[in-house]
Amino acid sequence: MNHDLDILNSQIIFSYSRNMEIRKRVFEFEDKLKENFVTPFRTVAIPNEIDPNIPRFDSQSKHNHSRIQVSQVRTTLATNFDENYTNTDAAVYLKEKRNKIQSLVETENIEFIAYVFELVTYIPENQINSILKENTKAIAIKDDCRDFTILYSKVYKNDFYLNIKCSKFTEEKITINVENAVPAIKHGISIIIDINSKVVFEKNEPFNSELYNDLEKHLFALIEDKTLNDYLQGNI
Repeated sequence: MNHDLDILNSQIIFSYSRNMEIRKRVFEFEDKLKENFVTPFRTVAIPNEIDPNIPRFDSQSKHNHSRIQVSQVRTTLATNFDENYTNTDAAVYLKEKRNKIQSLVETENIEFIAYVFELVTYIPENQINSILKENTKAIAIKDDCRDFTILYSKVYKNDFYLNIKCSKFTEEKITINVENAVPAIKHGISIIIDINSKVVFEKNEPFNSELYNDLEKHLFALIEDKTLNDYLQGNI
């Protein structure tokens, strides 16, 4: 049986050397992104010397699907997708946003980029364990198995690390009608793909902007070509 995997959410992470003065760039980010993000951006009033990982400014997109956060060491674009977005739509949307943010962060000393995508497929609860057992051969998967996760990592296409996490999940959504709140519970299997260019950084090679296109090409080829069985079996 074919189980379609749809993009549920994503993060694009631009990691760079610490810039203690990153807060001064908030107006530049606002001007470049004002078409798609709410301005003025929210700023966080903390001393420059405090934890560099804390965002110094951020904003929500006007359609509420995306959030951008900028810290002294990274800029992150996080996006949630709904059923109105196909995987192709998501790819087009993210490439457009990446291009705009890339033009802002490329003045920083980029160390690596990372894309983290969660794919999901909804499956009746009573079928999940048999799918997992058939594809992983794990003897721990029996009728009483309530949770199951597998992780594996590899160097991918010479320049990237690829990390895959496969898990069971339960999702609960509350629908409000005129009489009461009605919970809807769904079950399925989640695939998290984390692909990043840390290999190039660790080899002390200079960051090349072509890595964006290469990474996206490999990532979306995985999403388009690989099946749920491929991810569970490690056929990547």
